[in-house]
Amino acid sequence: MDKTKNVCGVCDANPSKYKCSICILPYCSVACYKKHKETPCEKPKPIPKPDTVPVPPVERVPDYLVEEPVALLNEEQLSRIAQSHQIKEMLQNEGLRRLIKMIDSSENPEYLLDRARKENRGFMELSEEILAIAGREPGESGAEQVLEAMGMGKTP
Repeated sequence: MDKTKNVCGVCDANPSKYKCSICILPYCSVACYKKHKETPCEKPKPIPKPDTVPVPPVERVPDYLVEEPVALLNEEQLSRIAQSHQIKEMLQNEGLRRLIKMIDSSENPEYLLDRARKENRGFMELSEEILAIAGREPGESGAEQVLEAMGMGKTP
């Protein structure tokens, strides 16, 4: 029997048979239940998934305010990015690949992209390398350029 999983959370000695209906603390007897109830308990808060990032909602922008997207990358630029040994090496990082998937599947990828470029050194280096290979300079529209270079940009 795995004692670490089924031990009373009050006395830490006996196997637990019951759980508190509020906080789900395991206990073994009426005595331990009464001891536990001497102090108020709370329902446990759900643990957020580690890969989730709160993203502000995307507001619909009227068509007359939408900027024209930057031209898509041509075949030669895409080929140079795909063949880059440095890009391939950077993409060996599982965390970086998960971050890219999260950005790609987000409802607001530009927000997450800007955040990742500011807070994640590996992602910043990857995006700068992609832009350099594509012959683009990061600037005010760097997020849009990186999205486009990674194949996540808006298409006309």
